[in-house]
Amino acid sequence: MKKKNLFLKSTSSLLAMLFVVMSAFMFTACDPEEEEDPEPEPESSILEIVAESDSHTQLEAFVNADTDLAATLGGDDLTLFAPNDAAFDKLKIALGVESLEQIRPDVIAAVLRFHAVNSVERRESFSEETELTTVQSENITFNAEGNIFTGCSDTDVQFVGEEILATNGVVHVVETILVPTSICNTIGANLNKVSQTILLSANFSVLADAIAKADTYAAETEGVTPLTQILTGSVEGLSQITVLAPPNQVFEMGKITIDSFEPQQWYGIIANHVIGSKELREEFTYIDADNIVTFRTLAQGTITVVPSGGLDSNGQSGAEATFAVDPDTGEEIVNIESENGVVHAIAGILLPASSGRYAVDAKYGLNK
Repeated sequence: MKKKNLFLKSTSSLLAMLFVVMSAFMFTACDPEEEEDPEPEPESSILEIVAESDSHTQLEAFVNADTDLAATLGGDDLTLFAPNDAAFDKLKIALGVESLEQIRPDVIAAVLRFHAVNSVERRESFSEETELTTVQSENITFNAEGNIFTGCSDTDVQFVGEEILATNGVVHVVETILVPTSICNTIGANLNKVSQTILLSANFSVLADAIAKADTYAAETEGVTPLTQILTGSVEGLSQITVLAPPNQVFEMGKITIDSFEPQQWYGIIANHVIGSKELREEFTYIDADNIVTFRTLAQGTITVVPSGGLDSNGQSGAEATFAVDPDTGEEIVNIESENGVVHAIAGILLPASSGRYAVDAKYGLNK
């Protein structure tokens, strides 16, 4: 009787089974319809991602303080280029301020809106051809490496970590504040100048708006120099100046708005607060009746230091202004120095003389 070869039979069975398994595997692996595992569904919104991040505390604070920006970031289909705390710290150093709250809120608001786009833009799509219109209306562009090209002075703003998908869009973290061209030009022209203190400061925003209105008169009048040029040190013969600057509270207490005066009147009022030389606070000290301390203004007025230590500009008795004091420290807000001069905050407004080119009608009650 012929014996069965159990080894061959077992081997044949195993080979047959292996062939079936491999065929199934190859069929599955080569299936063109098979897709990669889908990305996990995001669980947090853009606002929640910012709030939950330990490195975006400053961005969160600004978003919480700006209801319009919060509403924008709470919308659908958004991309946020989210500056981290290191980015805010770099900007503060560049501007020479301890806090960005010292900068005009409208400037900060415009800068932050430049970080948001009303569409979902994944990082893999960024190239030299990419141009994204931001909520602020100016465009963000990219370089050949896919990094952000648009910035005040940076042409290679790189991303930090991977993109973060949100329920309403995507977040790309950056370590540099993106500044739109329009504001970049403003900051660049004023950086380390008297104009930075006046035009970019949150404390002098009313004065800055008044300067803008006054300069419409200068633009239309031959031979009148724009105040912004004077403040930036762009005028020959005025390389150093002193500005006696009323902060916002002075205008608010006097119920003075931008509409209170015409452009020419504003020009005269503001020019009467500018001295064509650098004068530190100690120069504004009363000596005695035989040694009166006076200063000539760019409005051709005269500022006199009176016995009380205050300032008079219209020749009447008493002071029209004193040097402003910080309510928290009790110290005068003076000697704010820059490349082209110094700023002293004053509690009051120095009217031009009662006659002359820039006379102001007393009915406005500026000095009440």
